[in-house]
Amino acid sequence: MTFFRNHPSLRSASFPSGVRLSGRGNANQYAAGPIPDCHTVDRNATGARRTDVDALRILICAAIILSHALLIFGADPNYHLKSAVPSRSASFVFDFVRANSVSLFFVIAGWSAVASLRRRSSSQFVLERVTRLLVPLLVGMALFGSIIKYVELSHGIDMGLRGLRHIEPLNESFFKFFPHNLTLLRQITWSHLWFLAYLFLYTVFLLPLLVRLARCAPRAVEPAALTVYLPAIPMALLLVATNGYWPFLPNLITDLPNCSFYALCFVIGAGIAVWPGFEARLSKEAPRLFVFMLLAFAGMTYNGESAAGRLFVALTAWGGIAAGFGFASRLKPVATPALTYLTEATMPVFIVHHAPLLLLGVLLLPMALPVWLKIVSIWIVATAISLAAYHWLIRPWPLVRWSMGMASNPAITRSVPALR
Repeated sequence: MTFFRNHPSLRSASFPSGVRLSGRGNANQYAAGPIPDCHTVDRNATGARRTDVDALRILICAAIILSHALLIFGADPNYHLKSAVPSRSASFVFDFVRANSVSLFFVIAGWSAVASLRRRSSSQFVLERVTRLLVPLLVGMALFGSIIKYVELSHGIDMGLRGLRHIEPLNESFFKFFPHNLTLLRQITWSHLWFLAYLFLYTVFLLPLLVRLARCAPRAVEPAALTVYLPAIPMALLLVATNGYWPFLPNLITDLPNCSFYALCFVIGAGIAVWPGFEARLSKEAPRLFVFMLLAFAGMTYNGESAAGRLFVALTAWGGIAAGFGFASRLKPVATPALTYLTEATMPVFIVHHAPLLLLGVLLLPMALPVWLKIVSIWIVATAISLAAYHWLIRPWPLVRWSMGMASNPAITRSVPALR
């Protein structure tokens, strides 16, 4: 699918590749009309893979691993393993990474959902979401979640539906704890895999909207520069009205504000998927959007956990989302075997990384090393272990690949965008 790149009336515009218009009507009609025709996309249309979006996925995955290493030493108490002495600099960097990565992850997921629905029926899409999201969620909770919960309880921390509690440290071996813990709800955690649970709920409850958007012919008209800043408004209103973002304990039951916020990010991503002209404007505005994000983050840091702080969180998040899309589109990375490999590795690395990261944290916390050396070491080594696990323990084996939400055979190249 291509974004009208060769149509005479649209040659003056610059669009990222990835969507093809087909069916009744003409490109002039969709470029100029305020409302796209929502019955004109060929479900079987295919095109070049969006390597810019792939690169964003890889970058965000690395950022999330870094954020977990930072959390060990940051001031936020809601984590499985904590340093006795919080680091202000680690807290500062964590706030920046979290504000700019998690929201973008959900925007890309919404974008990918629409791309996926253009190639399959809604029932096929839901079945795919079950295998790509629910299966790795359950497998990850049973295997890696058990390790994470054991580390948490062994250090006198218990995070559950009632929030954070400090308890007497668990004093038993792991294999006495596991697999018996799987029979007790209070000893099960989805930890970082909350992302998969939330994402599955969004794809199910928002399916009618996603289907309608997937049937819409992509809108090529490029909006005014000011337009690309407007999504920050509903994001800010929602966070301020619901007192969202702080505290962050994604257990679904008590996390309605953040659940709603990330659902909005998901919907924004779905909307971007049907408006390539909007993406083209993001590309042009990327430097200004980056400055906008930095200024908003300064406001977020200054105001902290308050209504004003939440407003600036939303502005920071949108600035990061928009600048990320814009700069990625500008860079247009070449489709190489390394990029394909890392793109496919993103999902299993995300699932696997948290357990080795926490075990490394347990090992390094008592050592007399500078905090930043510990953080960088945990980040790099946990990433390397996760990639090694992917390469030797996951990638070659069809059943293990399936349990990680992957296709049964390793990808050589894929011609269509897919959610990882």
